[in-house]
Amino acid sequence: MFINNVNPAANLYSSNSNAASRYAAAAGVSNVQKRDELTLSQQAQTFQDILKKLQNESEVRQTKVDEYAQKIANGTYNVSSSDIALSILASRF
Repeated sequence: MFINNVNPAANLYSSNSNAASRYAAAAGVSNVQKRDELTLSQQAQTFQDILKKLQNESEVRQTKVDEYAQKIANGTYNVSSSDIALSILASRF
């Protein structure tokens, strides 16, 4: 595939960008750009610290797991059918 007349378009683009920089220089506008900067509020920093601590915590509370495993092994873990039904309905609706 051949594309004709690409160079004239490229030359036009470069001459327009040169004209814009010459205009900015003549107007006294500096071409130096400031870097983007982000400053977090104290509340956001506190939230970020708490979030990091929570992310480092384990999602499994091993003491609870051990407690219920022991109850199940002993046969003392009983859940009523109405509690199960209410939990299913609560998660569904």
